[in-house]
Order: sequence, then C-alpha cells, then structure tokens
Amino acid sequence: MATTHALGGAAAALLAAGALPAGAAPAWLAAGAGALGGLLPDVDHPGSFLGKRVPLVSDAVHALFGHRGATHGLLAAAAFSLASWWAAARLLAALPPGVAGGAAPWGLALCFLAGYLSHLLLDMLNPQPVPLLWPRPRRFRLPVPPVVVTGDALEAWLVRPLLLLAVLWMGWSHAVDVASAIPSPGDGRGLSGAVGEGAGHFATDLRRALAGLLRAVARAIEGS
Repeated sequence: MATTHALGGAAAALLAAGALPAGAAPAWLAAGAGALGGLLPDVDHPGSFLGKRVPLVSDAVHALFGHRGATHGLLAAAAFSLASWWAAARLLAALPPGVAGGAAPWGLALCFLAGYLSHLLLDMLNPQPVPLLWPRPRRFRLPVPPVVVTGDALEAWLVRPLLLLAVLWMGWSHAVDVASAIPSPGDGRGLSGAVGEGAGHFATDLRRALAGLLRAVARAIEGS
C-alpha cells in the first residue's frame, strides 16, 4: 500500500543519508526524496496514490508495460535516479539560502534511489514476483517468509509499524545529533551532547544491523 511504500522509502533514504558525508542529504530532504522514490514504481497502476495524481502518465505507462512491469526493474530505478539528480539540483537552487544547508543533488539522488529500491524489496515480499532485470522476463521474490499480501493484516500490523518506528527513530536521532552540535553551558557538551552521543551510537548499530539483513537477503536471492 502507498503508506507502507512511502514509509519504506523514507526509512531507506534516512539509512542511506547516514552513510553520506555530513550535510549531503539533510534528514527532511532525504526522507522526502526517499518517500517519493518509494511511491514512484507504482505510477504504472492508475489506481495507485501516484497514478491518481498523474492519470495521463499512469494510463500511458500502464498501457505500455502493465503493472509491475518496466517501472519495477533496476533499469528504471537507475533512469529515474538520474532524473532525480537533475530535479534535485533545480530544487536546491530554488530554495532560500540556508534552508537546505550543504545538501548536494547527488546525495538526494542516492536517497531517492534507496527509496525506489525499497519499493522493489517490499514488493518482493508479495506472492507476485518482481521483474528486477526487465526487459528480461525473469521475475524474483524473496525466498524467505513472511509472504505479505497487499493490504492484509501482516502489512498493517507488522510491516508498516516497524517502518514507521524506523523513520521516527532515525529522524529523531538526526535531530538530536544536530542539537548536540549546538554549544551548551558548562562543559560545552551538556545534556544534548550526551543524548546525541547515545542516539548516534544506537543509530549506527541499527544501520549496521539493517545492512547485514540486506546482505543476507541478497545472498538468499543469489542462492535461489
């Protein structure tokens, strides 16, 4: 569902932003880019959240490729990410000075790509496989449980809440890290610095755990 994909995209983008040089992708811009990337593959479905908002485009893409066709492949992910780099450069140029800090178009494009790939990964939990290598016909799904049917209780009560918690935690830890950089009275570190340090360590551990999970999934797919 759209909410799940938007949350998944935002979570993946925040994870990616944490691995980029400081300031290359501020959390609020990273999450927005990732959420958009998480929604974009379903532009091939006229009834989707994005399809209803660009009906002419959605109808055309659906007529040409059907649902879960070209837009659910790695080739489309790369093409749309290059386009997002161009769009990010123009967006950052239009923002008032200081709003985006030192954000870089390439950083936002990588966050968009992370969100896009999160959509494909989440769809691979469905019974219907995904054409990752489009235009080649072979389709893929994760060979491990759980199997999540779109809109079922497992998505609503497990997958979506976990993604929401990940977004809230990574967003909060980023905010605390920013607060900890503000000089405090006394020893120059203060409570905000202490909390920021703890949050930073936890976020790092979370990112490492998620990265390990992704590597395990990749090995499982290669062995299937």
